[in-house]
Amino acid sequence: MKPVRLTFAVLLAVVLPVGAAQANKNSVCPRTLGSGEVLGKPFPSSDRWYGSEALAVILKPDGLWRGMGPSNNYRDKLFWWSLGFKPGAESNLKVTGKRLDKDAPPANISRATNAHAESLGGWTMLVMVEFPSSGCWQITGEYLGQKLTFVVEARADESRPASAT
Repeated sequence: MKPVRLTFAVLLAVVLPVGAAQANKNSVCPRTLGSGEVLGKPFPSSDRWYGSEALAVILKPDGLWRGMGPSNNYRDKLFWWSLGFKPGAESNLKVTGKRLDKDAPPANISRATNAHAESLGGWTMLVMVEFPSSGCWQITGEYLGQKLTFVVEARADESRPASAT
């Protein structure tokens, strides 16, 4: 009996990773959602925060970015927050984006700037993210030794009629 189990175990060890990799390529994008909790002061009130006091970002409620379509890229703003952030330190924020479900050029990320509003909890860091195509995208922000990674899905805006080309 043991040789059969060993053979079966070896077969599983070889076949499962291949099947799992194929399933991941064809599966739905594993979008990251906010914590669902209001993090409390000093964070502004929102249940869409993802991260911690060291580095956090406000995410879309459903993890979907609906763009204007491939002729205008898929874009949105990201507001980043870190305890103790002061205007001028935004140059320390580095954001990157790579597509997970297909080979594609990296996302185009603007230079970080700052923004201030009471609804944002005061001063925040702001970047514009443009994806060159729809799909499943991983975004990573790094700020003063902290790193935060999450996944979004970019889709064409379904409320707009497709253009005839």
